[in-house]
Amino acid sequence: MRAVVCPRAPIAPSELVYTTNHPTPSPKAGHVLIRVKAYGLNRSELFTRQGHSPGIQFPRVLGIECVGTVKDAGGGSLWKAGDVVAACMGGMGRQFDGGYAEYALVPHSSVSTPIKLPEKMSWAEFAAIPETFLTAWGTLAESLKLQPTDTLLIRGGTTSVGLACAALAKSTLFAPDVKPTVISTTRSEAKSRAIKAAGADVVLLDKDNAVSEQVKKATEGRGATKCVELVGGTTVADSFQSMSDDGIVSMIGCVSGEWTLKEFNPMSSLSPWKHFTIYSSHYLDISKAPLQWIVDAVAFGELSASLDKVFKMEETGAAHAYMEANSAAGKVVCLVDPE
Repeated sequence: MRAVVCPRAPIAPSELVYTTNHPTPSPKAGHVLIRVKAYGLNRSELFTRQGHSPGIQFPRVLGIECVGTVKDAGGGSLWKAGDVVAACMGGMGRQFDGGYAEYALVPHSSVSTPIKLPEKMSWAEFAAIPETFLTAWGTLAESLKLQPTDTLLIRGGTTSVGLACAALAKSTLFAPDVKPTVISTTRSEAKSRAIKAAGADVVLLDKDNAVSEQVKKATEGRGATKCVELVGGTTVADSFQSMSDDGIVSMIGCVSGEWTLKEFNPMSSLSPWKHFTIYSSHYLDISKAPLQWIVDAVAFGELSASLDKVFKMEETGAAHAYMEANSAAGKVVCLVDPE
């Protein structure tokens, strides 16, 4: 089968290997064999290629998500051949070969229930949804427990998850009537339009990892009540300075590449009673996530998939380079077959 293989790490994007003769996985009990139609790219795969993901055996087909159709259900009663599904996490692209391939063999627990794909939705648009929007949903619903009266700060607003968080926070999924106020940050003024289009009320230009004064000004001194932290160790302290007295910061990403918090003083940063937590799609129960609702909302225009650019499967290396250069304002997707 066709696949994109990471032979070792660290390597440059151009060293990812596109091959047409990678072994095709065989059906297996407890697993769904998926004929992959498209896959979204994630920072997780970039970090793995850069050598920052420990315990991975190479060569490895990367990809922590994919969308496609069921080839074999592996004994599962939820699926039949031909069903449209999404798969994410559960060890994909890490413990076993992932979504950068023509076929992926994924444990039942990491495969969605069958999705009714709207007629006007392309595979590329569908591929932009699963990992991004389910991470956003889990962060807002489970980690931050977002309420209509909240003021939400999103650090890293032009990441695909940042844009999805803004869109979901303003959707009827969370608040049919009153909507949370969304403040989102970017380092590029040129990307402000994409953030506003996603639903943010206020866009702040992040200079030198400091926006706390701007946030306080935008909230009349109160600060944000909830924060999605996607930049990482370089901005966490400032994010806490941006919060109200009992605000909550959920760290879910690290586009800065710095996971550790240098010179972080919890006694001052968390004063008087602020809260620090994390979220990862690793803990997601995909069977309970509202994926069909999100797909339908994108199809009918309530949500935007924030699809930035689509590459061919054989261009995955170029797609990695594009993502690594922080050129995207939204999701980068690769198509296995031309549409």
